[in-house]
Amino acid sequence: MADWLEEARLDLVFDVRDTRSAQGRLEMHVKRVTLDDLVLFHGHACDGLLRGAYAMRALGDVAFDGGPFDRSDLEVVSKNSPCLGDVAAYLTGGRLRFGTHRLDDSLGVGFVVREVSTGRTWEVREELGFFPALIGAWEAALLDDDLVDSGSLRAADKVELIAVNEARQWTWVREVLLASRPSDHYIVQLLEGVELPAPIHRARRSDVVNRDAPVPEQYVSPYEPLMGSGGLPRGGEGSLWELRYDEGPPQFARER
Repeated sequence: MADWLEEARLDLVFDVRDTRSAQGRLEMHVKRVTLDDLVLFHGHACDGLLRGAYAMRALGDVAFDGGPFDRSDLEVVSKNSPCLGDVAAYLTGGRLRFGTHRLDDSLGVGFVVREVSTGRTWEVREELGFFPALIGAWEAALLDDDLVDSGSLRAADKVELIAVNEARQWTWVREVLLASRPSDHYIVQLLEGVELPAPIHRARRSDVVNRDAPVPEQYVSPYEPLMGSGGLPRGGEGSLWELRYDEGPPQFARER
């Protein structure tokens, strides 16, 4: 990543919370997601990825008061864009197959995020006119095969214009986007009574079923991270709950 972009990553950080395991409860600890993580997930750094990150940072500062994104309790709506869709999925945990990541191209550069447990819903949108219309027009044109097929744009010219477009994108990111704060041009509002778009697909998300289970009082997994200087009590082989586990679940015990 370029040196000048390395500096930007210091400000674009996100804390996220998840469940502990495939059947686990909500984790008490948070993880930090950086711009580097988003780039690795998406595959490359680009203006769309950074604009999406700015939008999510603005939303998180308002909706979650700068606190963590609970990726076990969020639904998200984004434009059907590689960049914005990846930011949406990575930071919120929304997934198309669970119906928690939905698509709405009318959003443009923005997101709708709903907290499942409370129903509270926020929207963030990029300020109109903030991104140059010329760059936006070329971004669309360079993806339009019909322009080449019709002869309106020569294939050889397209190759050169892709390079010019990349340079213009990064110049704008460097001189305009990174010189601003997320709250300057990404507008957040709380929505009331909004219906999210219909999901493309919906399957059961098993890893959040037990997210609200309280911390065990007697048996604690040896793999539970230590908390404080005293740590946590540990489970032991032969304990009451180990023996109960070895009996199997009710159906298993009956069928043995």
